[in-house]
Amino acid sequence: MNEKTVADRMFLRNAKSMLIMNGSVHPTVVAQFPQELVKEGDGPFDVIMMFCMNRKDLEQFLPQAKERLSDKGSLWIAYLKQTASKATDINRDSINAYLKENGITAVAMISIDGDWSAMRAKRIEL
Repeated sequence: MNEKTVADRMFLRNAKSMLIMNGSVHPTVVAQFPQELVKEGDGPFDVIMMFCMNRKDLEQFLPQAKERLSDKGSLWIAYLKQTASKATDINRDSINAYLKENGITAVAMISIDGDWSAMRAKRIEL
């Protein structure tokens, strides 16, 4: 089994600030993040972790995340896998398509646990 924490797999060691959005849906993962990084407020933040249970969450939180993300920051979107016990109406492909419509592109993925994955994204540079 992979012994690295979610924070390790997200490469947070160079980050100075992190915002967690909708973290109440997965408090076990939120507890793994270095608490000295986790901040509140308007940002800008080096890393934003956004938990999305469905398309509604994605559409609700993405505009706020874009406003608060630093220019070179990493946006992580955690989402339920299609095999999760809870139903969802989003997946890797639909999230990526929605991000591209909003000037963001996916660059990496990790598995969080048996029910959740996360996609790292950044702004599309023109």
